[in-house]
Amino acid sequence: MMSDPIDDAIAKAKLDAMQAAPTAGAKVLPMRASLAAAPAGPVCITAESFLADTDPPAWVIDGLLQTNYVYALTAPTNHGKTAVSLVMALCVAAGLPFAGMPASRGNVLILCGENQDGFRLRMRATMDSLGVSLADLRGRVFVLPKAGSLLLLLDQIKKDAGAMGALSLVLVDTSVAFFSGDNENDNNQAYVHAAALRELSLLPGKPAVLVNCHPASGASKDMTRDSCVPRGGSAFLNEIDTNLMVWSDGALAELHWMRKKRGPDFAPISFEYRPVNVIHQGVECQTIVAQYVDEERVRYIRTKHRELDSRVLWALYNNPNGTFREWCGDAGLTIRSGKKAGEAHLSGITRILERLKKYRLAEHTDRDGWILTAKGKEEAKDIR
Repeated sequence: MMSDPIDDAIAKAKLDAMQAAPTAGAKVLPMRASLAAAPAGPVCITAESFLADTDPPAWVIDGLLQTNYVYALTAPTNHGKTAVSLVMALCVAAGLPFAGMPASRGNVLILCGENQDGFRLRMRATMDSLGVSLADLRGRVFVLPKAGSLLLLLDQIKKDAGAMGALSLVLVDTSVAFFSGDNENDNNQAYVHAAALRELSLLPGKPAVLVNCHPASGASKDMTRDSCVPRGGSAFLNEIDTNLMVWSDGALAELHWMRKKRGPDFAPISFEYRPVNVIHQGVECQTIVAQYVDEERVRYIRTKHRELDSRVLWALYNNPNGTFREWCGDAGLTIRSGKKAGEAHLSGITRILERLKKYRLAEHTDRDGWILTAKGKEEAKDIR
């Protein structure tokens, strides 16, 4: 009887697996490195010793960031995690309140692994927005301006940190830029990465560590607030202290927490994103800064956006075959300042149309371009 090639392949795979398994007495390395060696002496201590072996909690930003804690700041692309985290970092370095919360002035290390030129531009713009000069930050802010494996960089970072004084905050932008493996969703690799980030909290001063993270890759299809959980699953989430999140609805952004929180709760914090012009190397460049807004400003912005939405709905309802420029004219959307003052605000109406699409009041088709939905037409009928 001839042997079955499939059965032969399965048998060979089993044999290879058995031969590759550690033999009796061989060393098996567990996921947690701290468990990799047998203890040489007593491991249990008294409750008195256990409770005494700690430092008092200290806030970097009162009620938000605590020393020696590791925080993820998770948000989809273009929701503003870098913009918001830059405000945090610069407020700490300058000793300014963050969103009304007192910040203890201290030194900051920034691991800048993504688009260093863009980060420089945003950093300058955020400094201008906060009224902070380079002199205010001298000797307070340090930057690692390249991406790389954090495991390979850690020893040199620790050596460099010796000249930085006590650090209050380490900002990592972003987690993936310093990932040491090849699969962020692999549990073991995610755990090793989280453990390496934890090492940053042991730098001089025991700083808080804030890590800008992308959501799990599977969440990109149907992105919601609940999707703002960092890549790496439970292996990563279990090893950090809190998962903060930023969620933007286009008009405003909200900073809160999702899924995991150690420490006291805090109320959601609102920001708006403002376009600003910055002179960089003699060239005028536009970028975005995050600015904290209180409840009154939030109410004003929401009211203003509802008014703009209604104007654009009315423009499309009355001129369904119009151009963007015609709709801008009908809705009163013009650029108010700068070289293009008085021209149609094309980028503005594009943002509004995308917002109407999200509300299912408008849609974009290959055949007709932007059109109102049945729901949008019904709402537009009542606009006066």
